Amino acid sequence: MRNNIKLLPHTVEEVFGLDVHDPQTKGWEITKLEVDKQWIKSRGEGVKIGVIDTGCDPNHEDIKENIIGGYNFVQDNENFFDDNGHGSHVCGTICATDNGRGMVGVAPKSKIYSLKVMDANGNGKSKDIVKAIEFCIKYKLDIITMSLGAKNEMKDLTKIIEEANKKNILIFCAAGNSGINEDILYPARNKHTISIGAIDENFDRTPYTCSGDRLDFLSPGHNIMSILPNNRYGLMSGTSMSNPFAVGCASLYVSYLRQQKGTRLFSRQEIIDILKKNAINIPNSMYREKKYQGYGIIKPIL
Repeated sequence: MRNNIKLLPHTVEEVFGLDVHDPQTKGWEITKLEVDKQWIKSRGEGVKIGVIDTGCDPNHEDIKENIIGGYNFVQDNENFFDDNGHGSHVCGTICATDNGRGMVGVAPKSKIYSLKVMDANGNGKSKDIVKAIEFCIKYKLDIITMSLGAKNEMKDLTKIIEEANKKNILIFCAAGNSGINEDILYPARNKHTISIGAIDENFDRTPYTCSGDRLDFLSPGHNIMSILPNNRYGLMSGTSMSNPFAVGCASLYVSYLRQQKGTRLFSRQEIIDILKKNAINIPNSMYREKKYQGYGIIKPIL
């Protein structure tokens, strides 16, 4: 059906031997882009993020301090436990706590509302995503992240995205994993969202990232370590993973700017301009056109 939407294809490899009580591990995306050097200025304090995904495990030792609410729109109840794993991984990438154990996210003091719109198999409906975005508007969240997609536009989703944009809620979406010859998926293709493709550990553009004029940025999305339900960990790859990294960076900026300029929401264009200013080119000059790298690789410099 036309109103069906799916998680983007991604790979997952569970990591055995890493325990929630082990000394903390920082992923390559944190160290190579020197995200941790920015934490003396901002850790995402005061920023509220709506993660529209498969839910989250709110009891995972590395994320429980930062999950402040949520809802299950699939079953219309308050049990948003993640029965897939994808949503938990996204949440951990954004803001797993800096507790000295397990792993740590990009913006470890940001707060999350986990909004479950996808079932255990990664299938969902646009009407549930609409309700989740309405939730974000109602509770005046700062950022929305969606690592899901479809080929066709959905009018009900387009309308609510426009409403959220008018409220200056930043909306980040994964570009899609269909390859360099395929256009950006929807809703990343929507003009009111910020679309994110993926790079690997060598800062090369991943071959699965979609291309198109609506691509805004690239960020780390290959072999990303994050949490899985029931105090587990896993490596995942895909634009689903690069998108939450970008969200974490935006959270660092929003929090930092509020320290300087007072509490307010920042528009999509304001954040894009800030991210553009500090973005870096991918090494391969063949892919520096906007349709391949957007405005470049996100690097937070506060």
